Amino acid sequence: MQAVLHIPESAVQEVMQQLFQINKLSKPILQNRVRAILKKHHADNDELVVKEITNAVSESSMTTLLSQDGPLGTAKKRAAYVRREFPMVNPIQYVVEKGRKALAYVPIIPMLQKLLNNPNVLNKAMAGKVHVPQEYRSYADGQYFTENSLFAKGEFTIALSLYIDDFEIANPFGTSKLKHKMCAVYWLIANIPAKYRSTINSIQLALLCNTSTVKECGYAKVLQPLIYDLMLLEQNGVYVEQLGGSVKGTVLHVAADNLGAHSLAEFLESFTVNKFCRFCMASSGDIQQQQMAELQTITMRVIVSEGDIRKMKMTTKPDTVEDLIRWLKDALQANYNFVLQYQDPKFNNELCNLTDVSELPGKPTIKIIPLIDLVPVTEQSESCSDTISQVDTEILPIVSPNRSSQWPEKFEIPKCSVDVEYRLRQGNLLNLKDGSYLKVTKELKHDILQTLAETIYTFKAYPQKEDCAAVAKSLVQTHPCLKEKRSSGWEGWKNSIYFKIGNYSNKLRKMGRLDVIVNGGKRGRHTTGGDHPSKDLKRPKKGELNFLPDYPEGMGGHNLEGARQVLVQEMMKTKPNSMLVKKEMDATFALRRQEVVNDKPAINQMVQRWPALFTESEVYYEFSRVVGKNLRENWFTRLLFSKPG
Repeated sequence: MQAVLHIPESAVQEVMQQLFQINKLSKPILQNRVRAILKKHHADNDELVVKEITNAVSESSMTTLLSQDGPLGTAKKRAAYVRREFPMVNPIQYVVEKGRKALAYVPIIPMLQKLLNNPNVLNKAMAGKVHVPQEYRSYADGQYFTENSLFAKGEFTIALSLYIDDFEIANPFGTSKLKHKMCAVYWLIANIPAKYRSTINSIQLALLCNTSTVKECGYAKVLQPLIYDLMLLEQNGVYVEQLGGSVKGTVLHVAADNLGAHSLAEFLESFTVNKFCRFCMASSGDIQQQQMAELQTITMRVIVSEGDIRKMKMTTKPDTVEDLIRWLKDALQANYNFVLQYQDPKFNNELCNLTDVSELPGKPTIKIIPLIDLVPVTEQSESCSDTISQVDTEILPIVSPNRSSQWPEKFEIPKCSVDVEYRLRQGNLLNLKDGSYLKVTKELKHDILQTLAETIYTFKAYPQKEDCAAVAKSLVQTHPCLKEKRSSGWEGWKNSIYFKIGNYSNKLRKMGRLDVIVNGGKRGRHTTGGDHPSKDLKRPKKGELNFLPDYPEGMGGHNLEGARQVLVQEMMKTKPNSMLVKKEMDATFALRRQEVVNDKPAINQMVQRWPALFTESEVYYEFSRVVGKNLRENWFTRLLFSKPG
């Protein structure tokens, strides 16, 4: 309560005492309940027995620990209990120079040991990162990371992210006094997924001192204990009990705001100097001259559609938005009406409607949003909704090789492209206003069906008609303007989705996706061997997410067979390296599934080829790979709620 809710220690003590009093005052009520239960079952109502049972139940309550004599009765006892029972690392006072204020340093080596001995933290830190060539998804895709001597080994290495900042802890009406200004250095384990890095529990304090100490003594002396521990981490590593060995690590990067970065690099901390930016090194005079030159022309990036993005230049700056639209219509030879949106740097370059040309930045990015006509749906116009779109010539996006979620109870309609979402939003507003429906063009319907097919495939490669019906219902519920003028309102959409999935599967088959290739040619008239079209179809059973995944990026059957042989050799050892076994089992998952699905080997053959698969830990991991659930957790949860007999 003190650390998270910032409740004063005196208030916490009062809460503890009141909880103890509540338990004490409930004793007569408990005694009457015990007496009534004994009487109900015709037991002897000896008052000594009743009193003994009441005392036993009352003393077994956790609130008895809050008494003055209990281990949690006072703030001092609670602090001692936390130090004794919880994994804490106490800060160390470190004197930089004699006569200076001491700084507080929390050793990072013991902190890393405590954190990495937590299975939850260790599993997240060791989770493999997917590398896609020519894409920059995380720090692991950068040149500095791949060229680092520690990170380039391919072993589990701790990557630390440091952050330095100054803050004022008192005198909020005069923060420039700097009397109580503090300098803090924080760190976190950058190996954990990005969504966990910004949580408070993931960020640890390394060092805290007065800013005046930093100014007078310098960063080299202030950061000396931290740098010493980082050297130990690089050279010797930190012992992780669960891995049975030491893991080395180093600093990935140091983050800071402008003032902190300038101070750390010993730059001027004033931004009124001539060269105020350390990135572009432009002077104040350069900025003024460049701004005067840009007033004569305007260069813009125009997004006409997702596949048509142009660089355009106007010789004179327009006076109004209408002038800009007219110029764009002439330059693009556009015979339709549209409105404009622009990326606003004040809102992290998010799109905003353009209402005044003065809002445009120096080199703006402008997006053209076509205006559409909305008409009431007639019997004749319904035929458009029932027609299956044949516009399927676009390039498919790269789909994720593994699935992680089961089919949802309620299918959430994914977001389409910006212009499609804009049309749907306008259509929903008019439908709400006067009940009119959107006139669905062939291109619009294709975009919607394409997005739905991509999302459905992330859950199932072979959805049933019931699944397509659920998607169609959810579609017209999310976008009422798409509802059809018939009894159900979504039957035509269901059929369109079902046929779209078939077209999408054919494209994935041409792209080489194994879970659809395995059944290629089995449903047509010309099946191989003259068998019935539906004979021996290989489809995932209920609950199977990753039925037949593709090989990892850049790896083939020969590479994975080599990894399998490494696994067999490792399992012959008395104590196999569990870290290596899990890594290779993850890498060879696709090869193993191909053998199981296509060859259907006997158990003794699987034991020979995959001995690690029959260990307890790998049984849990393999279940998670195939089904996407924690076997141990689900088993004990079901066991907990099961009823005997």
